[in-house]
Amino acid sequence: METPVPPLASALGAISDANPEDYREAVLRQVRALTEDNQRLFQSALRSEKRFRMLAKAVWKIQEDERRRLARDLHDDIGQTLTALANQLQRIADDAHAHDNVGLKNRLADALEITRGALRDTRELSRLLRPTLLDDLGLEAALQWLARTLSERSGLAMECSSTLGEQRLSADLETLVFRITQEALTNVIRHSGASEAQVRLMRVGNLLRLQVSDDGQGFDAAELNNPDKAGDSIGVRGMRDRAELFGGRLEIKSALGMGTRVTLVVPVDPEDELQAAKTGG
Repeated sequence: METPVPPLASALGAISDANPEDYREAVLRQVRALTEDNQRLFQSALRSEKRFRMLAKAVWKIQEDERRRLARDLHDDIGQTLTALANQLQRIADDAHAHDNVGLKNRLADALEITRGALRDTRELSRLLRPTLLDDLGLEAALQWLARTLSERSGLAMECSSTLGEQRLSADLETLVFRITQEALTNVIRHSGASEAQVRLMRVGNLLRLQVSDDGQGFDAAELNNPDKAGDSIGVRGMRDRAELFGGRLEIKSALGMGTRVTLVVPVDPEDELQAAKTGG
């Protein structure tokens, strides 16, 4: 068992009458002991942070796996059921038309329209939960689809450009960028009052840079750090937390009447990139 090191003041007081050499040695011993303690605490903090990041990533991946499962169930089960129902209603409507039953035909037409609307909503929800484009064709294709879909739904003009082309990154990194873009564009639609938004994605060396900007009303960015308005910035904190999990950073610049710009910079791990090339994402 190690002998505890006495406090610095006590150790120095005990040799206050000693010669200068003993005094210097006592100070050096205390400094070395404090340095070693600080180093142990620092290493312990690093290990704890690493374990936390691993746990947080594991939770995030579980959430994405659950999204993928729900998306598949919506598409394969509910989607197919609604498709079969629409087909059956169409056959009944054709029979009603053949027998010149106008009242039944009209009611069936209304039911068929409702069913087809539910089918469209189900398919869109399935794709938003986990777009197959992201897994099959990669990040650029998925972002183009996301911007087009949200633009059609909201009426907000959205432009998306990327320098990646068909280049694939790791599945986790592609999912991260897609989710942050999705969250940022959703915030634009809900809160900005903008008339247009832009998504820019580029690769510079081993860094991936995403920028989502709009021409909306903007806001005081300092409010994001205001504890009294913490509930309004949960989505922003979530984006920042996810970026930090991958060693990246998220920056938000905005001012009243000047629009908003969300910028994500995240490193690309060459080993993950090589693995993505082998597996197709």
